[in-house]
Amino acid sequence: MASILKNIIVIGASGNLGPSILSALDSNPRFAGDIEVLSRSSSKTTFPPHIKIHRVSDSYPFDELVAAFKDQDAIVDMAPITEVATHKTIIDAAIQAGVKRIILSEFGTNVPELQTTEPLAEIYRGKVEIRKYMESKEGQGLTWTGLVVGAFFDWGLEDGFIGFDLKSKTATISDAGTTPTNFTLLATTGLATAAILDKPAETANRYVFINSFRTTQNEILSALQTVTRQKWNVKHTTCEEESKTGREKMEKGDWSGVGHAIMGASYGGGKYDFAQGRELDNELLGLPVDEDLETTVERIVRGEQEKEVGPDAMMITEDLPVLQRPNLE
Repeated sequence: MASILKNIIVIGASGNLGPSILSALDSNPRFAGDIEVLSRSSSKTTFPPHIKIHRVSDSYPFDELVAAFKDQDAIVDMAPITEVATHKTIIDAAIQAGVKRIILSEFGTNVPELQTTEPLAEIYRGKVEIRKYMESKEGQGLTWTGLVVGAFFDWGLEDGFIGFDLKSKTATISDAGTTPTNFTLLATTGLATAAILDKPAETANRYVFINSFRTTQNEILSALQTVTRQKWNVKHTTCEEESKTGREKMEKGDWSGVGHAIMGASYGGGKYDFAQGRELDNELLGLPVDEDLETTVERIVRGEQEKEVGPDAMMITEDLPVLQRPNLE
């Protein structure tokens, strides 16, 4: 029987995904009162007063991590994926401290089945290196899980990241717009993370695949036009062009290219469409299957409109979590 996982420490809880995962864990009776956060000493982020904060030096020293991980059953790692050495130190410290499970900083696309020569090779390479390092440590008491979710739908739609600009009512469609793509909501990703830790035996040493829905650009556009009751402007591009733009920008150190590269790849289908021919883990984790696209779009559009016109619009905008590189997918 797998060990019970109860005491959880979250790394990177202030990113764009972190608040959803922290909320899902904190609101789950299974873990309530046993959630803690690891934060860099320079961070100004605040958390609910009942959550214990472990402050460590910005470089994540091994000894400080071991001390913070003492008596923890599991780690949710959302440190920047570009800091490969940091993740290896986190793994080593977790083993030293006797941690039982680590959820790796994946939360994105179908990395385990993609080649590292893809447009996002630099990011994928880091994820692959970290996962292989973790696999080399199997048998030392620490198990792992990687969560594959596709693109974050609500964050991507609000930010324009997935090709739809809510303010200008403009859609950028790659190719014919008919290739299915996997999307997951931030809240659903949080619930999945909590469920993984609640089912340690079924989720050990493997990737877990979920989505909120598998849909196309044209279907998203149709839902947006229905909800906004407006005909949107449509611009056309190609997956090849988006991938090229993304690759060129990232080669120059411009991380705005990540969005182009991810969408160029995701809307191109192939192995990025991880739900094709695979039984997803939604049912195992107790998650909704095929969440309603139009209802979701309506909620997001209404929320964005309230931010723009509400009396507290500026406050809401300022309180949005800061984007972190590892969670761009």
